[in-house]
Amino acid sequence: MRSESSFEIDGDLITIDAIVVGSKGRASARLVVDTGSTLTTLAPGIAEAIGYTSADRVARSIVRSAVAQERGYIVCASRLTALGFTMPDVRMNITELGHDIDGLLGMNFLSDFNFEIRIAERRILVEELAR
Repeated sequence: MRSESSFEIDGDLITIDAIVVGSKGRASARLVVDTGSTLTTLAPGIAEAIGYTSADRVARSIVRSAVAQERGYIVCASRLTALGFTMPDVRMNITELGHDIDGLLGMNFLSDFNFEIRIAERRILVEELAR
């Protein structure tokens, strides 16, 4: 299966629209496509709005960057829809990100696909890998 999705450029960041489903509902999220992130990440406010708190965690997490260290927790989200595909039971790191973004679309989602980012056209071509 193949899909084509548009994206926005926010500074140097490629952002896409996604839908995250939790135990108490669903939320739209603007996620940065981040091939350097192992896990998909979601801001705590959005996670809480759809029913996830630290009480639902499967593990604790620490995110280290060049300028900070943020503590968070990992949950197993019911469903994530992004780039034209829906994936059930997605592990998500819940932590503060700043920069007015809702989260990161990490490699735990992206690694199931071949994808091509076409900057000039502002679109991402995605092809599901054979399983």
